[in-house]
Amino acid sequence: MLASEKLLQSISAHRLPARNHSLLSHPLFSKPSRTILCFVALAMTPYLLPGLQRWRLLLPTNAISVLSTSPQPATNSSAAQQSNVVVPAEARPGEIEDPSGQAMDHFFTALRKTENGTGRVIISHYGDSPITGDGITSTVRRRLQLRFGDAGHGFVLTARPWGWYNHIGVKHDASGWESDPMFISRGDHLFGFGGASFTTNAAGAVATFSTADEGEVGRTASSFDLYFLAQPGGGDFDVAVDGAQSSRVATRSDAVRSGFHQVTAAAGAHTLTIRTVGNGEVRMFGVALENGSRGVQYDSLGDNGAFVGLLADDMNESHWTEQLRHRQPDLIILNYGTNESEYENWPMDKYERDTKEVIRRIRAALPEASILFVSPMDRGIRGKGGAIITRPTIPKLVAAQRRFAAENGCAFFDTFTAMGGAGTVAKWREARPRLMGGDFTHPTWEGSEIVGSLIHDAIIRAYDKYQQPAVAKKTPLAE
Repeated sequence: MLASEKLLQSISAHRLPARNHSLLSHPLFSKPSRTILCFVALAMTPYLLPGLQRWRLLLPTNAISVLSTSPQPATNSSAAQQSNVVVPAEARPGEIEDPSGQAMDHFFTALRKTENGTGRVIISHYGDSPITGDGITSTVRRRLQLRFGDAGHGFVLTARPWGWYNHIGVKHDASGWESDPMFISRGDHLFGFGGASFTTNAAGAVATFSTADEGEVGRTASSFDLYFLAQPGGGDFDVAVDGAQSSRVATRSDAVRSGFHQVTAAAGAHTLTIRTVGNGEVRMFGVALENGSRGVQYDSLGDNGAFVGLLADDMNESHWTEQLRHRQPDLIILNYGTNESEYENWPMDKYERDTKEVIRRIRAALPEASILFVSPMDRGIRGKGGAIITRPTIPKLVAAQRRFAAENGCAFFDTFTAMGGAGTVAKWREARPRLMGGDFTHPTWEGSEIVGSLIHDAIIRAYDKYQQPAVAKKTPLAE
């Protein structure tokens, strides 16, 4: 099969159901076979004639290899050579790197128990703006849940701090709240589990969370876990399930601390509604949608404009510890670098201190949890002559994250190299369908699915390898 056909099939196979963007409905796929053959011939012409090179649809060779079953070794990766990213000889593009050999053990052990029919696994994916729309994370969530079971959607912020904040598989609406996201930090730096708080003193502020009414996952829930701030002078809010009053929750407390309230229901399609009473300040953080059955929950925790230092400097440590210990994720993903790459002279010494501090905080709160660094994607900028080139800070950040992960017993996934390395943004921008937005930073829905599939497939390959019994590398040949 031609490489371009393989990539298009991968996009179609991993379509986001809630978005109804299936490539199978594209006219190219509905015409007779002779038209398809003609299209393929035209598409491949630029690959055969060097003078037409700029018209090639796409050449992210590592993305193609990772989405197939036979990734190529790093030593054969032209993308890795062009990107100035030094990939260890033993590393393969699209694979999770773990020099310690045990960074993912806790997560994989929990995943194995779930696959064998017991328990649930929680993954909490922290990141910057490419994560806020849930395109990348929803792909990983859906595919993991289809294999291991749907234990619930996971954590969702109370309201939308940005217009493009979204969660695929949850119907979500809110009004009457003042938002305080971590990036625009003010006050006491108590931002909850997801990096944003929502406050009101008025009566009638509302937030609703509903299970999906279409798609393969997310259509049932059996409980809702509410995250809020207990504080002196705190007000009350009412909780209703499917329109019926369930409880009134008081947030007044003698001391400031994290508060939690769980609402249970028979497994099925449900709508949870939160409505403030107006007798004091209510500060909400979000709701985790859970399903009593075994499987995976996947928290998409993107903050617009975020960088890893916010978790070290702007998130109150004891407060974040309370939130982490309540949620108890088995795997924490740190997916930053987009905003750091904005500056060619980003202070790498502070970057290292901040990253190590975040690791320290997570380990102090959750000593057993696995930590996985997911590097930034390729990010473009206009170079001389108007050509789209890779921002020069991206390879530096990828190399730094690889080193930090190795030195601190964490796992690492090189998204940049896996998606094609330097120059990928230009190719993705010219691809049809487009895989990269006009800001050269945020992928389209189709591009998000590819990145999500890269992450998912890397996790599965590492898990399957973990599952294999230890055997001698060399066995005697039969006589």
